[in-house]
Amino acid sequence: MNKRISILTLLFCLVILTIQAEVMPAGYYDAIQGKADAELKTALFQIIKGGERLEYGTNEYHTTTKVQNGDTLWRKGDLEAYGTWHGFQLADRLSNECVWDMYSSTKRYFPIQGGSVAGMNIEHCLPKSWWGSTENDAYKDLYHLNPADQAANNNKSNFPPGNLQDHNKLDNGVFFMGKDTQWGGYAFSIIDEYKGDFARAYFYVSTAYHDMKWDTNYAQYVTNDSYLTFTPYLIEVLLQWHRIDPVSEKEINRMDAISSIQHNRNPFIEYPELVEYIWGNKQGVSVNLSELVRTTSEEYDIPTDIINPIAYPATDVTDNSFTANWKDQERDSYTLEVFTIEQTGHNDTLIAMPGFNSTIVAESGNKIQWLKEDGSTAQYRQMDGTHATCLSSTTEKRQIRFTNFGTAPQNTYLTVRCCVFKGDKSADLQVLGDNNQVLYTQPLTLDEEYYTFAIPEGTTTISLMQKEIGKSKAYKRISVQQAYLYHGDYQCQEVHLNGSPFNVQGTSHTITHTLPVGTTVYYRVTPEGLRTSNTVSTSLQANTSVSTTLVPSISTQKILLNGHIYILHNNAIYDLLGRRIYHTTTIQ
Repeated sequence: MNKRISILTLLFCLVILTIQAEVMPAGYYDAIQGKADAELKTALFQIIKGGERLEYGTNEYHTTTKVQNGDTLWRKGDLEAYGTWHGFQLADRLSNECVWDMYSSTKRYFPIQGGSVAGMNIEHCLPKSWWGSTENDAYKDLYHLNPADQAANNNKSNFPPGNLQDHNKLDNGVFFMGKDTQWGGYAFSIIDEYKGDFARAYFYVSTAYHDMKWDTNYAQYVTNDSYLTFTPYLIEVLLQWHRIDPVSEKEINRMDAISSIQHNRNPFIEYPELVEYIWGNKQGVSVNLSELVRTTSEEYDIPTDIINPIAYPATDVTDNSFTANWKDQERDSYTLEVFTIEQTGHNDTLIAMPGFNSTIVAESGNKIQWLKEDGSTAQYRQMDGTHATCLSSTTEKRQIRFTNFGTAPQNTYLTVRCCVFKGDKSADLQVLGDNNQVLYTQPLTLDEEYYTFAIPEGTTTISLMQKEIGKSKAYKRISVQQAYLYHGDYQCQEVHLNGSPFNVQGTSHTITHTLPVGTTVYYRVTPEGLRTSNTVSTSLQANTSVSTTLVPSISTQKILLNGHIYILHNNAIYDLLGRRIYHTTTIQ
């Protein structure tokens, strides 16, 4: 149940976060057995109140290298202190450094060097003014902090969640502000797929800071009743949001990332039923821990329909019309976007590596070298297929080094096709620049994926390496299939057809146009209140229904369009030299 960076761009930004969950002590939740109501909440408070918290604010990096008595104490670029934005990079980062923003549809990126993101704020999901803005642990607890669009954050202010009469204060398609249906004052709302995230963050704060005193100026929202915390109507809203949006894979992954930092869990993500035992329809019932379904177990079925609207291939394709089709999501209206792609500029390939083999990795002076940790040439080991190599052994760090390409000009990118080596469960790929400075750490999956990284201007050496695991110098293996280094000012943008986006009732819509035969047209659909579907591309040809569907998958397709052969892989289009022709997740 992966959620999106923005509601309009999920297709092109796949989750890169695959944090291994911290192993909680045996019996972590045992103390809640047999408890009910206030006693249950107190038991949860005792379990989750502790742990660590990052400092509130921005990561700080050294700007110089310090050497003392011949020992390097720190290097330029080393992280000195961890702050909230470091936590966001672990918990709210999607592919190509995209920020997972639940407050807007604007696509933004984490900077390579760390720190805050322009146009975004650190947002307290539960307003800190409700407890007097005291800089306690609640002030810097990642479970209710989010990277948020600045305009949405400013409008949200300290208003509560609610059911809105209208969206007259703010409507950006994701986040809404308007008058509440009950108390008449301003409140905020959000698309359905994030409502549960917010509700469970509120329930967490109420529990983890069980003994916190709330500001009486906000008595219409919160009380100093340590049991329920929230007023009856706010409880009603939060329960509604919790039930509308079940726990997602995104929430589970985020909890795992935060628990690796703070060393505590959100019990309402781990055991969603606990919400009902404290605030909902199971009040007065004692918990039987063995009967609760844990979302991190195989027993929990992650919901999919709400987060996977599907656009189907076009039908009835002619030289001046086609019919767009999509899955019925039982919504009153659907927003249909129809567009072409306008391409400008060009890319020049510096290194084109369609497949690794013994000649390439072993040849002296070649642009690509396969080296041991000490810099000596590693013995070639062909693994996982004819044109793939294993990086590296379980006991020795090895690297693939790119040299002799000169100095990286502006707008240089490295694309690597790789995956976790079969037999291993996880691995992190590191991309290093000059002086072995770590530019990126990329969690990999068991499926082959293309990953694209922006290379800093002036770089002369690039290395691929697996991340060291723990202090024992154990390494997870990585299978590397392809690598391409290229630069240029190539850009593409979406150009919407007249009338797009269309507001449609039903599950299909016929589009008429005056585009030339052979033009490739794309479309995607957003059901009311849900995320955006996959994107479908259709080549406009008379009296044919030929279409190609771009869907998130591990498969690679070869297609013929306008007399040229292209490779489709994971929502990107490549030419036969491996150059990306269309993809919207490139780091800017």
